[in-house]
Amino acid sequence: MKRLLIVQNVPTQFDVPLYNKLAQEAVFALTVIYTQTTGSRNNRYDAEIGRAPQWDHITAECYERIDLSAAQAGRPADVVALIAAKEPDLVLISGYYPALHRKLVLPLKKLRLRVGLRSDNTLWHSDFSGIKGLVKKLVLPIWLRRYDTWHPVGTLAQDYLETVSRAQRPTFLFPYNVDNTWFAQQSGAFRSRRNTYLEEMGLSPQHFIVLGIMKWHQREDPLVLVRAFRQLLDDKPEARLILVGDGPLRAEVKAMIGDIVDKVCLPGYAPYSELPKYYALADVFVHPAASEPWGVSVNEAMACGVPVVVSSGVGAATDLVVEGETGFVFRVGDSAALARTLADCGQRKNGEAMRNACIGKIRDWSYAQTQASFERAVLGA
Repeated sequence: MKRLLIVQNVPTQFDVPLYNKLAQEAVFALTVIYTQTTGSRNNRYDAEIGRAPQWDHITAECYERIDLSAAQAGRPADVVALIAAKEPDLVLISGYYPALHRKLVLPLKKLRLRVGLRSDNTLWHSDFSGIKGLVKKLVLPIWLRRYDTWHPVGTLAQDYLETVSRAQRPTFLFPYNVDNTWFAQQSGAFRSRRNTYLEEMGLSPQHFIVLGIMKWHQREDPLVLVRAFRQLLDDKPEARLILVGDGPLRAEVKAMIGDIVDKVCLPGYAPYSELPKYYALADVFVHPAASEPWGVSVNEAMACGVPVVVSSGVGAATDLVVEGETGFVFRVGDSAALARTLADCGQRKNGEAMRNACIGKIRDWSYAQTQASFERAVLGA
């Protein structure tokens, strides 16, 4: 049986369920090597939320997993030997950070192993100015051409690889997908009792529910959402905001909410298993991030049938947002534009059509599609 070996720094809440599925269903064997877990199976502290994330939806792992110790991660030659012993048909390396990921490429290629790159870099989110930018322009084209295959997370990432490298490579998407089926089933169960949950939170079915789930960090910019919501209330006083999350901007968020605290629900940080409940309550979901190469919460919302409003800094917009059908895009940091867009959403009569469009669109961004992409890449060896 052919083998795919993936190298990435740490587990994620969306990749682990994918790897479980691949281990059970794929036509190839799977091994995943984690390079920065230091041997621990616990989730790592996330400074952007001020705590370790609670991925309580992951109850088991059934794929072959190897966690490098700090000592092992410091010896690239040993890691290369470990990989080679697995006799993989494709080694897929997630990014070129940490440095170990870069140090593996040439030794693996000398052993005549195929090496692919997973990348979420985009031109919009990259800085090519100054001396560092000049070095990037000189070095990156050479570096990117060293990989046999490219595995971008979406269209913008593919554009980055092709533009910066000025080359072409066999390309197989490796998106930041989520378990669409799980989100649809869980949110559906919560939606059946939507009125009850709204009442428990001091809300009613007559309210227009705006939802934000994000890290309260400058990069994800919760303040622009709160600012826009304050403006929205002038046109739509029945609007209510549910803002899920936590982080270093906690004091600023609460200060900006100020005198409209009775119109805002702050549940705090929510474990992953609770997210479908909040999506089930929402009329619209907002991701206002200033700089987000993808934005997995957009997938989550759409899998639950919730239309999305995202900033132009969210990379997922290019592939997932069909203007007026699955959602809308507003300019980064423009709270007035966001408020106007939300007001328009609240006046629309085609809510059910948008929900169906979201569910239909996200079908093309699923674990099944990722599995098929991997199978094409591995079986082409």
